[in-house]
Amino acid sequence: MSIIHTRPGAKIAYNGEEVKVVTAKGFDALIVQTKGGAYLEAPISALLEERTKHSKPVVAADPIRAAKAAAYIEALKSVLEPQGRTRAAVAACAAKLDITVSSAYRALARHDLSGKAADLPPPTRNGGRGKSRLPAGAETIVQAQIKQTLLTRRNYPVKKFRTETKLALNKAGFAVSETTLRNRVAAIPDYEWTKARSGYSKARGLHGHAGHHPEVKSPLERVQIDHWRTDIEVLDDDRLTIIGRPWATIAIDLHTLTILGMHVGLDSPSVTTVAMCMINAMTRKDPMLQRLGIKADMPNSGKPKMLVMDNAGEFRGKAVDMSCKHFNIHPLFRPVAAPQYGQYIERFNRTLADAFKELAGATGSNPAEREKFRPDKTAAYTLEDLTKEMWMLVDDYHNTKHQGLGGARPIQKWKDFYFAPDGAQRHELPAIYVDDDDLRINWYPLTYRSLQSYGILIDYLEYYSEAIEHLVRNRKDYDRLAVRRDPFDVRRIYLLHPKRNEWITVPTRHLSFPLASLFELQQAKREARAAKVDPSPADLAERIERRRAHAEQAIKKTRTAAREEARRAHHERMRKPATRSPDAPASLHIVEPPTTNPPKVVPFAPKPAAASTQRAGNQDFAALLSSVTDDDIEAEFDDR
Repeated sequence: MSIIHTRPGAKIAYNGEEVKVVTAKGFDALIVQTKGGAYLEAPISALLEERTKHSKPVVAADPIRAAKAAAYIEALKSVLEPQGRTRAAVAACAAKLDITVSSAYRALARHDLSGKAADLPPPTRNGGRGKSRLPAGAETIVQAQIKQTLLTRRNYPVKKFRTETKLALNKAGFAVSETTLRNRVAAIPDYEWTKARSGYSKARGLHGHAGHHPEVKSPLERVQIDHWRTDIEVLDDDRLTIIGRPWATIAIDLHTLTILGMHVGLDSPSVTTVAMCMINAMTRKDPMLQRLGIKADMPNSGKPKMLVMDNAGEFRGKAVDMSCKHFNIHPLFRPVAAPQYGQYIERFNRTLADAFKELAGATGSNPAEREKFRPDKTAAYTLEDLTKEMWMLVDDYHNTKHQGLGGARPIQKWKDFYFAPDGAQRHELPAIYVDDDDLRINWYPLTYRSLQSYGILIDYLEYYSEAIEHLVRNRKDYDRLAVRRDPFDVRRIYLLHPKRNEWITVPTRHLSFPLASLFELQQAKREARAAKVDPSPADLAERIERRRAHAEQAIKKTRTAAREEARRAHHERMRKPATRSPDAPASLHIVEPPTTNPPKVVPFAPKPAAASTQRAGNQDFAALLSSVTDDDIEAEFDDR
């Protein structure tokens, strides 16, 4: 993952050489100093472009180091931020971990450099005096026994954990000391211990995870995320067929009330929509605004310290939990049946709902308003149009005085926190995250699979590359492995290496499989199961292609078919080509198959009327086309 640090003294790359950050010049440039002593103004856009060229889809860590991360985060959480960090506070935290003060400072330096919680513990070294000797296989057994015996509602005693763990380790040929097992138990956070053994409610009461929002003193300290079903009907790209109401996933910063991230699409709330919203929140918005043709000033971006969510399945799942741990984001779940804890996001949703009532295709918020607005007759926006409209509404909202901020404008409050009116910098700017493969991989949907002789099998597709050949040969040594899936391209997956703990790109064996999204693949799988057919990759590919052809033929007949076609087009826009670096392994390369679909020929037709009158009915449109003869078409092209 590529991060551009903005704090004074940080070393970054600019124009191919290492430079030192001196200060920030607004939100669009950094003042840097070269090794020769020259001062330069480095535009953020140039720094992002340079980082994108050299990004690699890997995450450096190791299993033993990852097992220590929770204890390090718990002990050092009060001094993770450089502001206000004192030697006395660091010494107190070091005592909790039973490490020296120097070791604690080295851990904080690693975290300051990368921004990742996984980098707090020291890297595991292979043997030697004072170095960890616990093998990866033994660590896996220990962690599995902790979950099975200690972190359950059956409240087994610690003695039972030690006894059963020793038996399992001896059976596997490992020998681990009693002290090591006691240290593993002591490293379990109090909140996780209480929640697993006594329940979520008791854990909240004992450890202060009550879900309320105390005074938030800085941007990114707390960010609230939720979904909203938009009150508007949208059209397919042909602007003739209504395809339904999109969903919006929105993240709002609780200190400034700015919209930190947003994703608009046809997919129902899921891990994918959460991922796209968080990617948008953590990265700069300039490229997106430029693509949409919007001139707006939105410098708000960065990694939240705490992410406030409700208890929906997409937030409670392993994918988001693993993502938060990787980025050192603390997840905070709102109490069940307590909507008042989501007041900030709900208030913004009401603001959008009120603004939508003035848009063509608005449905209103109840049946009476729907009958009044008649969205089936007035719909005029495509999904891309709606996305642009929503970001324009966000810009208006950012520049409107907000009563909850004492009359201040949200975007101005964000700016005033970092810079004084005279331009002097008040606080360090948030680290700038590059929208590269590694950032996306760590938010993508997560699953677990075992290695087979042919590689990995997911949804009837086999995945294999030379990069995992050694793992496949020794597959009996490994349990189920973590796999991230690109929701917009099922032809590749990302496997977490169990030893090096880096993401490896693994392509599918079926080279002729079409470029398809995860939604299309799972839809084809459901169809095969409904037909009581055990699908093969060829069968799934045929079903995907057949459904696409059917959607194109039926696009003017049914809303469902049109919605599927629009979803596919939206996934095409959201798909990000994999970034490649000159020294990236050859196994990471994905060969794009040549397209076999001929370009769609659009017949000549008169320019459609305004949105409120252009859909007089399919029959009228068909009658209009039938009145156009071949001679009329030839004459039209001759005139041109």
